[in-house]
Amino acid sequence: MDAIRWVLILIAIGAAAAAALWLGLSAPPASPAAPSEPTTVAALPATRPLAASAASATTRAVARAASATAAPMPASTRPAAPRIGSEGYGPHIDRAVAGDDAVAAWEAVRWLRLCASNETRRNSLETVRNQGVSPEMMTQMMVEADAEARRCQTVTAQHRVMLPELASRAVRAGVAEAASAFAASTFSSDLTAAQRQQVAEAMRRDALVGDGPSLVNAATSNPAWGLSDAERLSFLMAYAELPDPEAKGMAKSLLERGALHLAAPPTPQQMAAAREAAQQILARRPAGGKP
Repeated sequence: MDAIRWVLILIAIGAAAAAALWLGLSAPPASPAAPSEPTTVAALPATRPLAASAASATTRAVARAASATAAPMPASTRPAAPRIGSEGYGPHIDRAVAGDDAVAAWEAVRWLRLCASNETRRNSLETVRNQGVSPEMMTQMMVEADAEARRCQTVTAQHRVMLPELASRAVRAGVAEAASAFAASTFSSDLTAAQRQQVAEAMRRDALVGDGPSLVNAATSNPAWGLSDAERLSFLMAYAELPDPEAKGMAKSLLERGALHLAAPPTPQQMAAAREAAQQILARRPAGGKP
């Protein structure tokens, strides 16, 4: 699986609930079951632009650099930029807004998310470099972030407020991870119960495929979107068992900083059920983790 490009916060040690939860993640697997059917998502309203936040972490996580957004942005959301010239992302986003191509809409979402987090990412890289961590590598990555900043210069506030609408188009087309991008750019309270359910069903559909970023996004989604504690726990446990060498450490970090928003520490019975559900997800995961 592609590396997940986030800048993680330093792992906080010692929370009893996190420790119990991590023991559950490390427990042996259970048996598989059949997949659920995908859902169709209706039109969803646009509300607010995406906010970005991040903090520094381990050398490897920073070296694989990225940003953390309201919902973490995975590597697969990072757009390839070679075809973007001095015009920057702005005109391409304009065309996506004016058109009806879901693929173009999703690409515009990826650019908008990248631009929203690029400054934080760049600052994190500089902080780590100043601490003496891989200065040559950090400098090169700062150069890349500066190049992204130039491409982002033509992205305006008008473009940013279109992120939820563009993400909504991608959700309706069934684009993986689009539901999480929409959830991260929208207040759940601004939608009807039926619309929140549609977003939750789309996030659930993406996670049940076993795609790493979709599992993390669903696991760390706000409970207001409607995914249960049991579901979100099983999604993170499934992610921790993926072949990505950093998955288990990432899951541990997310648990220890309370990113799952669990109402209470899970009981042993709940942990066992989550482990079984996680193994069912992994058993039906396609080769490469993509549908």
